[in-house]
Amino acid sequence: MSESPSNRTPRDFVPIKGELQMKLVSYRKIILFWEVSEIPTKVIQLFFNLKVDELIQVVRIYDVTEINFNGKNAHHFHETTVLYHNGHWFIKGLESNRCYVAELGVKSSTTDFFPILRSNTLQTPLMKISNANEMNHELLRFQQIEDRPPKWIDHVSTYSYYMEPKKMEEKNE
Repeated sequence: MSESPSNRTPRDFVPIKGELQMKLVSYRKIILFWEVSEIPTKVIQLFFNLKVDELIQVVRIYDVTEINFNGKNAHHFHETTVLYHNGHWFIKGLESNRCYVAELGVKSSTTDFFPILRSNTLQTPLMKISNANEMNHELLRFQQIEDRPPKWIDHVSTYSYYMEPKKMEEKNE
């Protein structure tokens, strides 16, 4: 029995932004997290004529180092079975100094991988961080899950006085 448009709420017509995010936890470990939405669930059910729970839910981690990734040209990929309704998953064992992209999708016994969401690109740092290689340390710090305020925040006040550049030149002469 089909549902009449008058029985639907306004929320049924508002698309939810589907997003898969990837963050670095440590040198070789990431966390993937996504928004569990009914829209992909409905699309999958209509496409496969099966419920999401009847399909194999997987995450693919693609190595896309130094390539323009088109969905099929990765150096290699690793596939892990996940629970879509969980909303997050940890992946470990990544190689250092590589670039990765993740896709969340489903598989059935008769079809190949069907992607639902694609993540941001993430660069893993070198395994050893030496004092001479500050850039890798900053990259790791930048990609950590915990967002920390920048170092300069302690030295800037909201009450700082800013002069126009022309007036500053006149004052310095």
